[in-house]
Amino acid sequence: MKQHLITWGYEPNWTQERRNHQPRLVGGKDRCSGRVEVLHRDEWGTVCDQYFSLLDAGVVCEQLHCGAVAATPGVTHFGRGSGPVWKENYHCQGNESRLIDCPVLPRDQTSCSHGNDAGLTCSDEIWSLRLINGGSRCDGRVEVYRNGRWGRVQDSAWNINDSNVVCRELGCGSAIFAYNSSRYGESELPVWVNNVHCEGNESQLRNCSIFTLNQASSDSIGVGVLCSDHLQLRLSGGGSTCAGRVEIYYNGSWGTVCDDSWDLDDANVVCGQLGCGYAVEDKIPGFCGQSKGQIWLDEVRCSGNESYLWNCSSAPWGRHDCSHKEDVTVKCSEHKEMRLVNGGRRCEGRVEVWYNGTWGTVCSEKLYRVEAEVICKQLECGPLAYIEYRAWIYGQGSGPIWIDEMKCSSHESALWQCQFDPWGKHNCDHREDAGVSCKDAEMPETTRGKGCDGGNESKSRRLPDLQLRVDGGSNNCSGRVDILFNNRWGTVCDDSWGLADANVVCRQLGCGSALWTPGAATIAPASGDIWLDEVKCTGSESFLSRCLASPLGQHDCDHKEDVFVTCSGTKIIRFVSE
Repeated sequence: MKQHLITWGYEPNWTQERRNHQPRLVGGKDRCSGRVEVLHRDEWGTVCDQYFSLLDAGVVCEQLHCGAVAATPGVTHFGRGSGPVWKENYHCQGNESRLIDCPVLPRDQTSCSHGNDAGLTCSDEIWSLRLINGGSRCDGRVEVYRNGRWGRVQDSAWNINDSNVVCRELGCGSAIFAYNSSRYGESELPVWVNNVHCEGNESQLRNCSIFTLNQASSDSIGVGVLCSDHLQLRLSGGGSTCAGRVEIYYNGSWGTVCDDSWDLDDANVVCGQLGCGYAVEDKIPGFCGQSKGQIWLDEVRCSGNESYLWNCSSAPWGRHDCSHKEDVTVKCSEHKEMRLVNGGRRCEGRVEVWYNGTWGTVCSEKLYRVEAEVICKQLECGPLAYIEYRAWIYGQGSGPIWIDEMKCSSHESALWQCQFDPWGKHNCDHREDAGVSCKDAEMPETTRGKGCDGGNESKSRRLPDLQLRVDGGSNNCSGRVDILFNNRWGTVCDDSWGLADANVVCRQLGCGSALWTPGAATIAPASGDIWLDEVKCTGSESFLSRCLASPLGQHDCDHKEDVFVTCSGTKIIRFVSE
């Protein structure tokens, strides 16, 4: 049975369980620095740096009475451990006082070794400062460590000068906003400081001219700060948190990363930082629409061992020679998506699921109406029409059979939220591949095209039916892609073009699947019209007209960017104008 959130509970004895979750730091200069190790089942083991967040680190420092997090050095900074590398990864929220209070998320793949052992240095101070509940060490509710315990800072007139001192003390740049604590959630901790007034140039908060301890004040409120060095990372528009355009929050706004020098090592750092496994594709042409706004990073060069993308070598923040056509996209191994293939339309066909970098099928043995309705709902295809159990209509798939023994409640929004056997475990063969037909031929146009910018792709739209051919290649299934519109043949621009789009062209022409789809044409450029730009197919469409694209004839290309495809087949079905 698949579990989505678990807590460690191997020992029935609560005292034993508490002892088994004790952390320690080994190999540092004192008890408050070193390699992170956790006792589990009477055995000490290490924690994978890839899945050890600043929030987890803060809880360890708290539990060890070592103040706040001072640094999380790179992997093996304190030497390699011995014994097990624990497979489970903690998922602390930052307000826990013990590691045992944090939930634990299981990992399906074991990708860590002692070369990935996490290290930690705590402040080990009688007095220290932190920001909590803001998503990074440079954003959150202001708290101070005093008398062996964390407590709140409250003030009735908290302002940007006070906030600047906090950011400076934490090495977080300058303050962008001064908040009250309601932005980050109220705390039940004791009030250690309740009146602060700073000039803004002090090096520490406790050096400010007014810094009142432990005096009750009815009009003071908890305070918070957003600093300029608050950094966050996300993947946007890819259908899950583990795929899409790479975006970084820096200096108060979200921006993108340019693909100059980008490679698989850089993509692996992104996936690891997000807890999404490893990268299965480091560039995904056509995967997402272009962004707007800042381009924060360019010329990124990671070794692959960094915990955070901004720890990699790169050009200075905001300095680049790119446009948003070069925005980086990444797909990680923990990304999941679903499609229906070999049907006559998008909403019918063999059920296929993308997981761990590969498309696989679903066993029909325990696929009942409730489970099939979840599939139709997830694909926004309306009500269920029928289920195919024996792969007669839509054919047998290939590759792994990812899902078997499903049990859904009908409340799930995605099939993998249902209970089922572990990924890839099954007692089926491809003769039992599940197929589904849903009643809606297409999802409503208002919901199609929600991409990297959260659905603001108003220029993308459904196309009219198009006649299609390839021209100028070595056989009748390779060449430049031409379409007929207004009784004139024209070309397709390679902006956003990728393998999924090329597969649709090959499928429509009866030419098998795409073998190769270079970004620019490799034959002499055409002349005349360029009819299509920014084509965005999912790869499961039977016709190019079912994909999203810019309006016909609208583009910012020249014929050097004409699309060229090579398909696996040699038979072509060509549409000829009347």
